[in-house]
Amino acid sequence: MHPPRSEHARSLHALVGVLLLVGGVGLAGCGGPGDRPAPAFVPADTITSAVGRDSALAVLTSMRRTAFDSAFAALDRYAVTRYVRTEQLSPSGAVTALRSYAVQYPDGRRDGPGTVQRRDSAGTFRRGGLFGRAAPARNPAERPANVAGQVLPDQPAYVEPRTREAFRYALGTDTLEDGPPVYVLEATARDRGTGREQGVRYVRLLVDRASRELIGLTTVRADEVLLFRENSRFHLRLRRAPGAPQDWVPLVTRTRASVHVPFRTPRQFRTVSAYYNYRQ
Repeated sequence: MHPPRSEHARSLHALVGVLLLVGGVGLAGCGGPGDRPAPAFVPADTITSAVGRDSALAVLTSMRRTAFDSAFAALDRYAVTRYVRTEQLSPSGAVTALRSYAVQYPDGRRDGPGTVQRRDSAGTFRRGGLFGRAAPARNPAERPANVAGQVLPDQPAYVEPRTREAFRYALGTDTLEDGPPVYVLEATARDRGTGREQGVRYVRLLVDRASRELIGLTTVRADEVLLFRENSRFHLRLRRAPGAPQDWVPLVTRTRASVHVPFRTPRQFRTVSAYYNYRQ
């Protein structure tokens, strides 16, 4: 059974929401439910050797998402600097326009937006259509919005026990550059059966081994909503807040997407948003 049309519509709405929240996205290539995403969207370092499915599912079942869900709310307790770079791409992948800026935000106990420290831009972002607002036109001094709920629903198909058979699972371990040992759990939609019906084609979860908190997520989609076809990849990584190890806060978000509408050139964007210089 295919997911209901309303679910596909929510998928596209969520993608557009992420574009508007983080400031841009993209690359060419399209897909429908069950289609393989464009190769540029799938990480090159997927797990090649891993333990069995049962061990992977045991980690998935024990995974907690409190840190993931609260990371952007925790930003209000800190002053932080955010660097954002948004690029518009041609169908061949060449950058046709870019905009970057760095903003220093006071902690949330103070009123007022952040202070733009520097800007850079080149080229002209396309206007109009579904992704016209995805071009970086919003006030960059506004405080970052919470994208966690947009990209990780309460019970995604690769977590829901009833739909796990649609995915292959792999589990590995790693130690991140900033310290914490993690489980690296991957779920890949199968190319047969109910796997072909999944809009989410690949997921990588980074799970802190000590607390079982989800601290990193990469999601790749190949989906179709009415006349719109989408390829997208979203990545979010957390870090422990300096001086407050009980808090997990955003480290970086990366978004890359393309939506194709008949008789129009695919809208292609990508963005990176990095958070650093945390202080209380």
